[in-house]
Amino acid sequence: AHANGESPRLGDHFWPTENTAFLERRDLAEVLQPTVSGRLVSAKFGCVRNDGYRFHEGVDLKATVKDKRGEALDEIYAFERGVVRYVNLVSGKSSFGRYIVIEHPQIAPGLVTTYAHLRRVPENIVAGREVAGGELIGTMGRSASYTIPRSRAHLHFEIGLWLGSDFQKWFDRQPGFSSKNEHGAYNGMNIIGYDSWDIFNRLRDGDVRNLEEYLAVMEPDVRVRIAVSTIPAVLRVNPDLMTNEVLPDSLSGWDIDFAWYGAPMKFTALSAPETNGMTERVRINVLDFTELEQQPCADMVRSGLIGGADKKLNFLLGRLFME
Repeated sequence: AHANGESPRLGDHFWPTENTAFLERRDLAEVLQPTVSGRLVSAKFGCVRNDGYRFHEGVDLKATVKDKRGEALDEIYAFERGVVRYVNLVSGKSSFGRYIVIEHPQIAPGLVTTYAHLRRVPENIVAGREVAGGELIGTMGRSASYTIPRSRAHLHFEIGLWLGSDFQKWFDRQPGFSSKNEHGAYNGMNIIGYDSWDIFNRLRDGDVRNLEEYLAVMEPDVRVRIAVSTIPAVLRVNPDLMTNEVLPDSLSGWDIDFAWYGAPMKFTALSAPETNGMTERVRINVLDFTELEQQPCADMVRSGLIGGADKKLNFLLGRLFME
């Protein structure tokens, strides 16, 4: 892969594939693997699929090294040092195919990177093992519970927040789920992605040096006040997401700051007097309309940008606060 045996750097972190086109600011067609539509934007993060009406929670990175049969051989590297939390080796059991989840607790507890559609995972990459940043963790491929053609092999890469170990309890209560949860608490539904395309660009351009800096300067787009006395499990994973020093005696609600795509950024616990006047369980305050207007599938607030919670926000609140 690399003459010096080092995987390519991205700010303080590591670029997850051996293709350095992004770092060298080459044409995006050399970086991204679009869907069958052929539109490069379809490989980015956000409302980029189905004419903007379907959300993509990661970035799809192109294969550049192929064998004689046209199968991808690109090496995949750990974005940063961390602990392997989950490895799925059975391609057909997930739309992610063979995938790995690595937690990076030194950046933030519950901060994870996900590497999907792998062709192969080395035998030494197992749950519980510590990996170094830039370590070889797999080979790019096209594994999935559906068919990805050879010509579109890619790495689906995500940076996200793990919502905690109580996922199965939540999953069992969902009326619409017909298939069983094969992946425990590391099911993709239990990880909320950050905007990895934006993160890539800011790291490359030097706007931030690392993920800690990125998370520190992120601006919320939506603030939600919810009247509920439960403590969300994600605060057991990462207590630093709570702004209060201690919980109020009469915990009766939360203010939560969200990015436009649903990543919760901070939680402020509210006492009874602060929620007393609420006529509805959830109150929404849009702080920044820009992305919500440009991203038709965000599903955070109902269109017209007033009115209540939309599908994704309801899903998130249901997941964060299990009564």
